[in-house]
Amino acid sequence: MNKIDRILYYALVISFIFINETTIQWLLAIHVGGMGVTEGFNDAFKYFTLSGYLFFSAFRLIPYSILYFSLKYLIKKKNNNYIGMGWGALIGVLFIIIWGSWEAQHSYYTDAHTSSTTAIVFLFLPIYSIATGLIGGLTGYAINYVFNKSKTHNK
Repeated sequence: MNKIDRILYYALVISFIFINETTIQWLLAIHVGGMGVTEGFNDAFKYFTLSGYLFFSAFRLIPYSILYFSLKYLIKKKNNNYIGMGWGALIGVLFIIIWGSWEAQHSYYTDAHTSSTTAIVFLFLPIYSIATGLIGGLTGYAINYVFNKSKTHNK
């Protein structure tokens, strides 16, 4: 495994562990709620439990696992476009998880009404992120393909 592969895998693991509904709520507390870093952290994590984190992580594991095994397959097949596909797919997965979590929890720090079923969103966001990950992966593939084509054309 080369350095670029390791960086992509580390980004995948770090994203899975740290980018979740609680850290997004922390960012909301700071940017929308006007709290300081410590105060926002305390507000966002006041109801945090390990069992809740693991429960929602099981759902978040789905798109990350698909991405991980897809990358393993592409590396084994010696497909040179896997780097663009991997980063594009990771950005696609993260986009919907971050955006969806932000939108679901935004009302916590505004006068807007908060639905009693907001937590259900966190079960479906990882499922939706499979589609955005696929779109991101295809976009990354296309960008990488064009870049490699123009590089070989200029030689």
